[in-house]
Amino acid sequence: MTNIINPTIDLFLYDLRNSLGDDEKDIEKNRQYFYQKFHPTVQEKLKQDRQDRRERRGNNENIEPDYVHLLNSFFTYLDPDTPLENGYYYPVRLGDSYGLLLEVATPDKKTPEYFGELKAKIQQKLGENTARLGQTWMLSTYLPNSSKTTPEEIKEIAEKCLEAILPNIKNPMFSEVFNGRGEFLGATIFEYSDNNLKPETVKLTDKEITTVVQSQHIIIAIYPDAETFNKLADFYADWMRLFYYHHKVVWAYGQTRILSNEIKDKFSLIKTTIESVEANITQGNRQVNKLEEISDVLSKFQVMINQYSNLLNNLKFQQGTIEINLSNYDKRLQTLQKKAREKVTINKTEIALFEEFSKLVNEKYLLQITRDLQNFDQGLKLLEGNINAIRSQVEIEKAKNDQNFQELISVVGTAVAVVSFMGDDPQNKCELIPLLSKNSPVCENTLILKLIIFFTASIFVWFFRKYILKRS
Repeated sequence: MTNIINPTIDLFLYDLRNSLGDDEKDIEKNRQYFYQKFHPTVQEKLKQDRQDRRERRGNNENIEPDYVHLLNSFFTYLDPDTPLENGYYYPVRLGDSYGLLLEVATPDKKTPEYFGELKAKIQQKLGENTARLGQTWMLSTYLPNSSKTTPEEIKEIAEKCLEAILPNIKNPMFSEVFNGRGEFLGATIFEYSDNNLKPETVKLTDKEITTVVQSQHIIIAIYPDAETFNKLADFYADWMRLFYYHHKVVWAYGQTRILSNEIKDKFSLIKTTIESVEANITQGNRQVNKLEEISDVLSKFQVMINQYSNLLNNLKFQQGTIEINLSNYDKRLQTLQKKAREKVTINKTEIALFEEFSKLVNEKYLLQITRDLQNFDQGLKLLEGNINAIRSQVEIEKAKNDQNFQELISVVGTAVAVVSFMGDDPQNKCELIPLLSKNSPVCENTLILKLIIFFTASIFVWFFRKYILKRS
């Protein structure tokens, strides 16, 4: 049976404090969601320490700090009546987000399977509270006699540790479980990263929010001895930042997938509406009332196009979020490696395995977003072109209707003028009308005679304007 000493499990989890457009009410909801992850006594301590910080800063929280401890004591007990060695909370603020480290451990000699019990303790403390941005499990321990342990045996121990917290991880189709392997302060370090994204529903008091996070991200470190193992505590702040940038990138990419689907749906809705309007025009629905209905639809198109553009801008914003946090991730990785090599010179540190994440982001995430933006930009131009074409056609039809109306007014006006010219006693001019004589019975009825004169004049004027005047 393989023994390990001082098995320690750390959970790094991250929540969003505020995003673009959030007001103080939204920030308070996010804060309360983060506070739910703590024991009630710790929640009160967080509120009091926050008030102390506000008073020291003159009640001004407009400045975005990069890294702030949320507890004056930095750490606090996982359970009020137990020593710090049995578990603790370590909460911080990271710019527009919150970070929390929960740790439980035992100083005894155990088997790798014991990590399952440690994980259960943390999950019991968290309950149903999930991380909005993502989380990373870090399993650390050291061996009683590492000098006699081969690299193959160390890997087997790491696999057993992983199985303890993910019982169904074994898959006979794959020979390699871990994504990467490296060294840190002389420890052999492994990374298990499931790059599949999963949706999470977060309930913030009066509303539910759908977020997308990484399914699993687990780090396992097998140290050679107690002396090296005890130096791990000096690097928690560095790991906190590194994993934060990692999960902020993944979260932002998840947001782009949500936005991309919304943009596609909006495009389909606008396109379907355009096709319906074009069908109405093609079918000869050019009456004034129908054209007015189409004009109303066209005015609504502008609202829909604005919504499409806003989604497109949000997609570009998330692309920028990924680029910034990926840059911070790369810099923090270099800082972590440099710090480790300076602090422990006799043991090797080589953590290039974490560079694979940067490759994934550049070769998949950012490439996918760039292609989406290109397609959606072209889609926007296509929609605007179709809408402008419909608008022009409607304006032409309206102009034709207006012209026809003016023609009618001219014809009627001329006919009325002719009738007026005939005077109140048109019988005397009855012989001027073809096919009628002064003694015709029609000439005896003034009303009928005026109507005949009116329609005769209207037809003549219409014919003259349409065929003779236009040819000249």
